[in-house]
Amino acid sequence: MNPALFGTDTPTRPESVAPVGTDIPQAGKVQSELNLRLPLKSPTLARPLAECLKAHDAQVKDALAELHYVHFARFLLSPEDATLTVITEFDGDFDPYILDFVVVLGDVFTAALQFIKGAPRLPVQRYPREFVEFVRRSNGQSGVWSAYPQQTVIDIQRVFQLPWA
Repeated sequence: MNPALFGTDTPTRPESVAPVGTDIPQAGKVQSELNLRLPLKSPTLARPLAECLKAHDAQVKDALAELHYVHFARFLLSPEDATLTVITEFDGDFDPYILDFVVVLGDVFTAALQFIKGAPRLPVQRYPREFVEFVRRSNGQSGVWSAYPQQTVIDIQRVFQLPWA
């Protein structure tokens, strides 16, 4: 058992390597949630969207690893109700998080959003504020519980001595 994580020998958590935003509503929590439920323009677009997401899978995973503040990410495509659900848990503030994805994965989001009903103007790199507002409107809050609400991805990687991506 690692005392830095479980507090058996160490009463305080490790200091973060990078600053984390503090405008998160739950007191003392550094993690934020993103829960997007995005309806497709048509159920017939589920297969082409799945192919689009699969074609960009490696690029998305590389970007998530390089950002060093995404705890978890899921992309769930439901052909039955013609919906793409995107669920992530991340450290810091909403706007910078979304804008980072415009920079590192703008082409991927532009490609995927072509299948989504009510998508913002594309490409997202040209209209980043509209993309942020679209994501904000599509984001449902769920009150996620975390086993380590005050630990950032960087904290966890450092404690476990995980290599940087």
